[in-house]
Amino acid sequence: MENNVNSKITQENLWQYADDISKYLQDKVVGQRNWNSLNDFPLLFKQALYVMDWKKKSISYQRNIDKLLGYDLKEFNMETALRRIHPDDIPVVSRVIKGTVHHYVHSRTVEPDSYLTLTYRFLKKDNSTIKLLRQTGAFEVSDRGEFISNWSLITVIDFISNNNQVEWHLNTNEVDFQKFKDNVYREFKDFFSPRELLVIHGINKGLKSLEIAKELSISKLTVDTHRKNILRKCGCSNKEQLLNFCAANGII
Repeated sequence: MENNVNSKITQENLWQYADDISKYLQDKVVGQRNWNSLNDFPLLFKQALYVMDWKKKSISYQRNIDKLLGYDLKEFNMETALRRIHPDDIPVVSRVIKGTVHHYVHSRTVEPDSYLTLTYRFLKKDNSTIKLLRQTGAFEVSDRGEFISNWSLITVIDFISNNNQVEWHLNTNEVDFQKFKDNVYREFKDFFSPRELLVIHGINKGLKSLEIAKELSISKLTVDTHRKNILRKCGCSNKEQLLNFCAANGII
């Protein structure tokens, strides 16, 4: 029950963030855009393409969404794209999205060839779950360089990925990547509780549950409970995946 409540809160926070960004962009003048590049882009059988307009809080372009996800043109809007992220993945995905949008809206350093790769689960119209690989980059920018909208190419990867981990990577130059990481890392500062972080640091030092318990002056049962909750939060199944997740998101 608590999981569902937390997921709903995170979805509301992400939707409120979209509203804040939309208000910020209202007086920005959109620069050039090339719709033909979208129409000419070849799509495979398990792929779809769409453009998310953060200024208008809308989906301004879409292809194959109905075939891939089951939503018709009116149903697949920005709210659907954000709220139908799997409840267990939304705590991580929302932070990556917020960090990405904040970076490109406020830094005014949109690299033309840079794009974000993000994997997560999504709910189709029939409520079935699919695993998506989403590649997304800037489509429209303002005349002053602010990010306005992004293109997203989504690919179903159920047949090559059966884990529940959310993973991301930004394909760009090293300078831009360092600035981008700072924005994403900031979003993950409150992902784990202070006590959970202490347990994670113990795991990172190679300590077993009993050793962590003695170090924190708590019971081994409490440490084991924390470990289960920590793995559940980030969709990891073992300590190796956990430590990789924490390193990738600036937690350790």
